[in-house]
Amino acid sequence: MTNSLEFKSSFINNSEKKPALDTEGRNLLARPRFSLRLHILLLFILFSFLSMAIIIGSVIVINCIQKKISFVQTTERYLFYIEQARRWEKNYFLYDTNLEDAIQITGNAKTLLSQNLKKLMTVLSAEETANMIENLEKYRSLLQELTVLKKNGIVNAGKKHKIETSLRKHGAEMVKVAAALVYKEQNSMNAMLRLIQRIPIYCFAVVLLLTIFLVHFLSKRLIKPFNLLIESTQRIAKGDFSLVPPICRYRGEFTAVEVAINQMLKELKSHELTMVESHKLRAVGTLTAGVAHELNNPLNNIMLTAHAMLEDHNGLSEDELLEMINDLINEADRSRSIVRNLLDFARESESVSEPLDLGMLVSETIKLTLNQAKVSGVKIETQIQPDLPRIRGDKQQLKQVFLNLILNALDAVEKGGNIKINLKKADSPGFLAVQVEDNGCGIPSHILPNIFDPFFTTKGSGKGTGLGLSVSHGIITMHGGQINLETEEGKYTRFTVILPSRNIPADFNKT
Repeated sequence: MTNSLEFKSSFINNSEKKPALDTEGRNLLARPRFSLRLHILLLFILFSFLSMAIIIGSVIVINCIQKKISFVQTTERYLFYIEQARRWEKNYFLYDTNLEDAIQITGNAKTLLSQNLKKLMTVLSAEETANMIENLEKYRSLLQELTVLKKNGIVNAGKKHKIETSLRKHGAEMVKVAAALVYKEQNSMNAMLRLIQRIPIYCFAVVLLLTIFLVHFLSKRLIKPFNLLIESTQRIAKGDFSLVPPICRYRGEFTAVEVAINQMLKELKSHELTMVESHKLRAVGTLTAGVAHELNNPLNNIMLTAHAMLEDHNGLSEDELLEMINDLINEADRSRSIVRNLLDFARESESVSEPLDLGMLVSETIKLTLNQAKVSGVKIETQIQPDLPRIRGDKQQLKQVFLNLILNALDAVEKGGNIKINLKKADSPGFLAVQVEDNGCGIPSHILPNIFDPFFTTKGSGKGTGLGLSVSHGIITMHGGQINLETEEGKYTRFTVILPSRNIPADFNKT
């Protein structure tokens, strides 16, 4: 029971462990955080501030209009008092009546000015306000002077005319100032009303700008990252396991997705390298029969020469002994070359991208399969176009691709068959093409869509893993190339590997 609990606890602890992040993942998570949620919050705050600004601005404008309406009403009442005083002033000079009424109404005008002096000074300057009050005071004092003279009975025509002239002067000035003030405030109020009428247009413009900004924001912060992720997944589906570049400048919700995808890509790449090595070892096993057959000839020659030297060494001349020793050395070198080619191919190595002579690489791969071709009774014809530019890639991985294609061709043709390998410039500029064509059984059309799928094979049980073409397709895709297939059932099959070339000098070895 205790062991069971310990196992359960250990399983839970192991399941809760997360894979350690590499340097790229830590760098992504170390960037300044500026999440999508924070973007939306800032947009909401900005929209709220703009809305509040519009509302507060509208309230302020309406309040100003209300004040101006009140002030215009006050000014119009003041103008009415002054005009009424002028009418009663005329009545007095024409009919000797309404003088007291004129004095009373100017008193009302004075009271009105005193009550609204602060409002008045917000519109008029201090000098204009003082002149306005001074004119009213002089006008009122002249009316009061007429009253005193009338009561004393000493009003003469000359004096009366002089007072009348002054009254008209100050009265006209008061009417002029009051009318100008009313006109000015009415214009200001009309301007504010026009502003109120334009506020809906301004609001619409602000909403339109916010909508455009929001669309741009969604496009940049949501749609664009999603499109980049879709492009990355499509690229991964095609076999390109290069890491996903940073989608956003700052750390946000998409950062975790980037880290997870990059971690997955590294795991996939690791598993793919394991599959490549596994398939390479299987290819080595396939080549072993041909290598054994090829080694048998030099070993037989070595044995025969050694026995001859052992039996007849006393009767052989020095020149004959030297000739036999040279034969032994040549046959040993031949054996060592065969074994070295196989070991070079089977050796596990890190992926290294370097400038490569594709013609030399294809020739080396063909040497590995010549023994198998002799055993199978198949002829391999090679045609390599001269003066081709170099490519850049991993030598071992590309060699495995061409070995897979040649071994598949050897399996497809019967004894006496023919395999043609042609290296030339591709139809598209900047690319090289390697064609591996056999005159074997061809591939049925109904299985062509699945030919590059992992674990799909047309060979019998136990004769194929179904990884050769899948691994080859992934390797070529990672090198920026592609594999094309042309076939006709019962006649031929032609695989064409297209790789990008590089203009690298002939004496350029390695970078």
